[in-house]
Amino acid sequence: MEKIFYFLMISLFCLSGCKIEYNSPQSARDDNYGVNSPGSYSSEDSGDDKTSGTTLTKKGTGDEVITNLAFKKGPTLFSIVYEGQAEITVKLLDSDGNIVATLVDFRGKYSGKVLAQVPKDADNYILEIKTEGNWQVESAKEDEKSGDN
Repeated sequence: MEKIFYFLMISLFCLSGCKIEYNSPQSARDDNYGVNSPGSYSSEDSGDDKTSGTTLTKKGTGDEVITNLAFKKGPTLFSIVYEGQAEITVKLLDSDGNIVATLVDFRGKYSGKVLAQVPKDADNYILEIKTEGNWQVESAKEDEKSGDN
């Protein structure tokens, strides 16, 4: 009986070390690799900028930085609409902060589609928007069919 008690105590001690806390470094790594993240990002569906999908739908006003975008390698189509009169600059950056593509650098109202070449999978891309007016950004893989071709 005593051996079973010691065995149970040692087992419980070992298993207690396997627990991953909510805000632990492991959970932060899981977030960076898209574990337990929604399939696409929408500012209306969630309050954070995490995604593991290849699509993005976001509306806003003024400057914004959208992080943890896990686009897949290859061409990605961005649809951008800007309703203000000031300058708008939209850049796609890699996780190191290097510019992958300047999607828009324009003054005044803008509506257009821009194709960007995403260089690699499993990177946490960043979309940097600098402007003063209302804007909307959507993305889709270039090979996906959309209703407004």
